[in-house]
Amino acid sequence: MRLNVVKTALVLAFAAVLGASVYAQAAGQAQQGQAGQPPAGRGRGGPPQNLQVLPKDWTTQQVQQFMRTFTAALGVECSHCHVGTPQERAKDDNPKKAVARKMLQMTMAINNDMLKGVGEPAPEGTRKVTCFTCHHGALKPLTAPATSSGY
Repeated sequence: MRLNVVKTALVLAFAAVLGASVYAQAAGQAQQGQAGQPPAGRGRGGPPQNLQVLPKDWTTQQVQQFMRTFTAALGVECSHCHVGTPQERAKDDNPKKAVARKMLQMTMAINNDMLKGVGEPAPEGTRKVTCFTCHHGALKPLTAPATSSGY
């Protein structure tokens, strides 16, 4: 049992780091195909659609890798935020998708704005805060008990 907990924690930590790394690398890349990969936006099912927070020039593979970090960090399946078949994933029919976008914007604001000048700079390609930072593989993050000061 303890070994399964350790394995799960390692997988989730890897997923969080992968998501931050994929985001950092892709955010600055131009649309260029790499050897063995289709050019940006091309892949199974065509280019990614309805990207409102993630970079619009991301490839299908980059979006899928990033989405896998959500499923690992929150312990959910794709259907938690998406409706229909994989070809219909761009639809906004599930309100949880809007929540996910807000949470992603919050995380990006924390890393890009609020943590500037706090502590040591994060190594290139990594983020200090990820979905896993709070969720730890659970849909709803645990909250700290209230203190007398309210913080």
